[in-house]
Amino acid sequence: MDRESIFEQKQAATLVLAAFLTDSFIQPFGRQIEVLPARTAILSGALRFALLCAVMLVYLRWCGRQRPGPMLSLLLCGALVLSVALEVIQGERFYNYVMQQQLPALLFLILVFSAAYYGAFAGVQALGRAAWPVLTLAAVSVLALGWSVAGQMQFSHLQTPETDIKTLAGLAVTRFYLPPELILLPFLSRRGGSGRGAAKMIGAVFLADSLLALLGEMTLGAAYTSETQPVYTIARLGGLSVFRRLDALHVGVWLLLFLIKISLYFAAFVKLWCNVKLCKGHCPYWIALAAVMVVFLAVWNQNESLALIVQQCLLALALLTAPLQRFFRERRKAP
Repeated sequence: MDRESIFEQKQAATLVLAAFLTDSFIQPFGRQIEVLPARTAILSGALRFALLCAVMLVYLRWCGRQRPGPMLSLLLCGALVLSVALEVIQGERFYNYVMQQQLPALLFLILVFSAAYYGAFAGVQALGRAAWPVLTLAAVSVLALGWSVAGQMQFSHLQTPETDIKTLAGLAVTRFYLPPELILLPFLSRRGGSGRGAAKMIGAVFLADSLLALLGEMTLGAAYTSETQPVYTIARLGGLSVFRRLDALHVGVWLLLFLIKISLYFAAFVKLWCNVKLCKGHCPYWIALAAVMVVFLAVWNQNESLALIVQQCLLALALLTAPLQRFFRERRKAP
């Protein structure tokens, strides 16, 4: 049983890492004001990820292996509904940005929700097994991307903007973001989440962001900061031998990460909703789908920034609720 629980924890961690890496390749529309120069992005990112690491270490230490109560489950379900809606908007815009042939929004929604429903129905552990090959493909994609533009990369393209600790700290705070997948980490397996594992995931994503920033600026130079999707722009420039256009292959891998992320959110919603014990069977799946569609229609091209603020507030409340839940449980058990 112990080996099974350890394997289950590793699968959950792999799934969370795959979801966490998605934004490294698909630049979030609207969340960031501009693309920063590589030097500024790496230094401010180091502070931002250090802050996130500190928050997660405290959160996971206090959260332990406890099962989420009704209040915490409802907070996380609300945050996940907003998260899915925002991610679907992001995915639809990215797809239509990179593809010459536009896909109707309704058809895109049907395809994404069908895949997410199937992934959520398969469960967290099945998604964890699927995340392994997708992460492997993502690693191969990064290597192929670097190799394909190696002839165009120059150290002289790197910018050297003036930076000071006050500016870097300000950027780290203003761009700080609580990823829902990290908050879900302790509830995806029986062993809960590991602080060391979370730190490794945060470090891996920081390393990926730093490498992609360096790769982008060494290839594009000063034009790097003016790109909406800089990683995709690099993918369009690169080619290997007779394969002059590899961007479609890269985009395919990134969209797989996107689908893994959406499926994780759906599966987590169903798992948390069952803790509230309001309904059983397939009902939570339809509740999740209906709630996401309502939020999607409400915020699409209108109140996305407000929805993001509400999502972050709900996740912050979940951070505070988890240790309070543990405190009151231990107090009730005390003689």
